Amino acid sequence: MGLYLNDVLIAEGGCRAASYTEAQGVAAMAPADIVIRVELGRGDATAAVWTTDFSYDYVRINAEYRS
Repeated sequence: MGLYLNDVLIAEGGCRAASYTEAQGVAAMAPADIVIRVELGRGDATAAVWTTDFSYDYVRINAEYRS
C-alpha cells in the first residue's frame, strides 16, 4: 500500500515512507495541479476523481456573479 503526491511516495504500510524527505514533499506540493495516488494492493482497478479549489477568493469571485 502506498500514498503518493505526484510521483513522490509519502506513506506506505500506514507509516511515513522510509524514502520520503521534506524536500520531496515541498517539490510535490509546488505545482498548481497535484495528483494524489493511493495504491491499496487489491488488484488493478482504477478510478479518477477531479476536484477544484474552493478557496476564499474563488468563492468570493463567484458570489459576485449572484449579487
